Amino acid sequence: MKLYLHILIILNFLFLNVVFSQEETSKYYITDLRGNISIDMEINNLVSNIGPIYIRILDDNENPVIVGTSWVINYSSKISFDSISPGKYAIQFFHDENENQKLDLNLIGIPKESYGSSNDVKPVLGPPKFEKMLFNLTENKKVIMVPVN
Repeated sequence: MKLYLHILIILNFLFLNVVFSQEETSKYYITDLRGNISIDMEINNLVSNIGPIYIRILDDNENPVIVGTSWVINYSSKISFDSISPGKYAIQFFHDENENQKLDLNLIGIPKESYGSSNDVKPVLGPPKFEKMLFNLTENKKVIMVPVN
């Protein structure tokens, strides 16, 4: 039921993003979390304006807590998430330039699309270490991120 509710919320906001001006920041209110903290995200230095940004916020057990999408305008994307409980979280995103709803990889597993994670953790001979992505969230936070490639 939770997954169904999350999907409905996401589809609703995707529709609203198309209807309203894309100059505005995408705003997600996730009511089933019942927290009072928000995260305002800005992702800069993207290589194109084509395709959405897919974002997920994970708890310290690597469980997705929030998922969302945002459009790219002027090589940047802004999105806000609300109703988050205090805790340790990690953020991951990728820029889906070909709009196939997945992070495309080359033959040896290296991402062909831009991606990034909280704390600007860079991959070293494999995916970034999840523990290095974690940060404490105790109050409203603004996060500015840049893609790895």
